Amino acid sequence: MNKTNERTLTSDRKMPFSFFFKRQLLRLRVHILTNPSVLRICMIFLLYCTAVSFLLMGIQLFREEQMIERTVQQRVAQAVSDQSAPYSVLYLPKEEKLQRGIAQNVIRLHVIANSDSLEDQRLKLHVRDRIIGDLQNCLKFIDSQKKAEEVIASRLAEIQKETEEVIQKDGYTYTASISLCDRMFPVKQYGDLTFPAGIYRALCIQIGEAEGHNWWCVLFPSLCFVDETTATIPDDSKEKLKKSLTEEEYELLSEPPEAHSLFLDWLSKN
Repeated sequence: MNKTNERTLTSDRKMPFSFFFKRQLLRLRVHILTNPSVLRICMIFLLYCTAVSFLLMGIQLFREEQMIERTVQQRVAQAVSDQSAPYSVLYLPKEEKLQRGIAQNVIRLHVIANSDSLEDQRLKLHVRDRIIGDLQNCLKFIDSQKKAEEVIASRLAEIQKETEEVIQKDGYTYTASISLCDRMFPVKQYGDLTFPAGIYRALCIQIGEAEGHNWWCVLFPSLCFVDETTATIPDDSKEKLKKSLTEEEYELLSEPPEAHSLFLDWLSKN
């Protein structure tokens, strides 16, 4: 070892460790930059590590997506087969709580046609118009969901009779099934209000085989009278909603449909 190397080694030993480490890194960097073959190897290694990292991240994301999809499918199947099952598929706990709060203050109408034929669909609308026209006056001055449910429940026999009258008047012999029960509804927009998907109390009218497209609206407070030419909702209905809902619940209704989960919209075609 010559004297110059001896002096360098001796001086290196006397240096603080941090400074010595930095100096060695600097030497290594100079060596890599001045040696093209070493530089290429380092670049290839860096690219390889990056590619492997992205591959592992992709695999992890794919596995998580598959797990979420399986969980959603299982819960959707449960909710569809058992309408009393918790309907927390679509929302986070807070959103689910808001949806349930909304559901506790409204009653919806669900009319299901015998089939998808033009005649059966026309009959469905005739039944709808008759029932809405009858209940509009009965619920006009009702200010709570509980009272509205009591009024509707007391008129189920009358609703059954009116439905059968419309069916017979149109020349059909279909039977009709009337019930006040919990039903699952997809996301639905009424004017500038969007109701989140979930289970709601509903007056359900099934005509004949009930295998056709259905029609639904919010019976209380009345959102069944949306002016389709201007897409507006009666102010008194909005006021009833505002009074019965919390600020957060009403804000959820005011969100555009895009803000809600729409993947169960296919239910509206069943």
